[in-house]
Parts: sequence; C-alpha cells; structure tokens
Amino acid sequence: MQATHRPRTAAALIEQAGPGYRPLTKVVLLALRSDGRVALVRRARHPDQGQLALVGGPLEPAEWLDEAACRGASQTLGIGVSVQDLELSGLLHYRSERGAGRLCAVFATQRWSGEPRNTEPREYSEVVWADPGGPPADCRSLTYAVLNQYVAGTLYGAIAMPAAETALADGAGAPAAESAAEARRLAWGKAGPLTASDETSGARLDMRGTK
Repeated sequence: MQATHRPRTAAALIEQAGPGYRPLTKVVLLALRSDGRVALVRRARHPDQGQLALVGGPLEPAEWLDEAACRGASQTLGIGVSVQDLELSGLLHYRSERGAGRLCAVFATQRWSGEPRNTEPREYSEVVWADPGGPPADCRSLTYAVLNQYVAGTLYGAIAMPAAETALADGAGAPAAESAAEARRLAWGKAGPLTASDETSGARLDMRGTK
C-alpha cells in the first residue's frame, strides 16, 4: 500500500504525556533486492546476540513514521531511501512474553542509493539477505512475525510472543537458545500464512485485512 505524503511543518511539537494507551512504537524497513531477498542484521550483543533482526528501531519524539524508516536504513545499512519510495506494508500490534504492549510499523522499498553494508558494527555483526518466505531459524520472534505478515499480504496483525523468547532475552545457554529457535520455527516458520487458530508455544497470531 503506497504511503500518502502531505505537507509537514518544519518543527513539530513533541507530544505531551496524557491519558490513553501509549506503547513503544518501532518502525522497520524491509529493503528488498531484485531477487526478492530482504536485508536482515545479526545482533552482535545481548539481548538476542547472534539472532537475525529487522532493520529499524524505536520511533523518536516528533518523528514521522516514514522518516524513521529512512533513518533506520541510513544508520544500519548506510543507504539513502526517500519517503516517496516507501510502501506501507502493515502494522503489527504485539505483546512480549512479559505482557508489554508494542506497535511495529512496517515499510518496504526496492529503491535506494548506495551499497547496503553493516554500518553499526557495535550493534550488528553482519548483513544477511534472507528469503522472506523462508526465514532462517535464527531469526528473532518479531522478525518471523513481520516477515510472515508481509508474505501473507496482510495489513494488520495482533500477536503474543512465545514464552521461549524469555530464555534468549536473559542470555541463557545454547540449549535454551535452541529451544527458543525451535519454538519460533514451529510458531512462524511453517509453510503458508498463519491464522487466528494457530497456537504453538504460547504464540497467537490474528491477521485482519488483506492488501
């Protein structure tokens, strides 16, 4: 779904705290090569050291969502992306295994300037080009969820992360990490899109709306 761009003020006021639901908002960008593979980055330190993550991060105060997607691409991959070349691919409302509510806005693009590379070596060890339809087993839970939503072509998803993610977040040993990876494989690595009836290792996925 192509994003709509309207005139914006040069200096936006930072929104003040008030009543209502205000979760942490993440913005990620799926940079897609001509062969359909997407750029993922491998985390170099805890939490989730060694796991593949999406390109992007938290939305900053007074920042527009599409601007955050472009910033993440520049900071992490060293590429220049214009907001006009972004496609809004979906929104994911998810809860961590501890119950914390989060929102993740997903954009995609096939156009950029520069050569993608790892420009944050302290945070990531390498850039990996992966098949969105068959993500590697060592992806983070959020990475699996976003890629499956993108491949399914759904605009909105609601998901509870599997409890096995706790072991990775706490820096547990290899056996626990392998169990967590297996849980994610079962939850999101299956062939075809997930449905609301999928229940594996505490994971729940509810997709509404299609492109």
